[in-house]
Amino acid sequence: MTMRDPCHTISSSSDVPSVTMFRGRVSYPLHAALELVTATALIAVPFAIGLSVDATITAGVVGFILFGLAVSATESRGRGTLPMSAHAIYDGAIALVLLGAAIVFGLAGEVPALVFLLAAGVAQLTLNGFTRYSPSRV
Repeated sequence: MTMRDPCHTISSSSDVPSVTMFRGRVSYPLHAALELVTATALIAVPFAIGLSVDATITAGVVGFILFGLAVSATESRGRGTLPMSAHAIYDGAIALVLLGAAIVFGLAGEVPALVFLLAAGVAQLTLNGFTRYSPSRV
């Protein structure tokens, strides 16, 4: 019988830390609830802070799309729901749209729209990074 030193044993790839180390901290239902908050903010805040008409319409449209996406995530099965893999892809697209819109409005000289949409995009990216896109463990 030979003794193995655990420090010199080659381990499987599952033991190697990865970029997705924090993925899975937020459950899918909590993700949906936080997306509803983000969607509501995208719809209401532009009016409160006095963004331009273009920025308000952009934020509102993205907010309504995000609202529908969040509602589709409230139930894992049944009519009107999306597969979690599709939801993850749409979440990434929403974040990229928000960041892209922030850059466009920033280049146009609309600093409040830049700051607001950039904050919303970063919030969405952060939420995506911490979400466990898998069924709840029972």
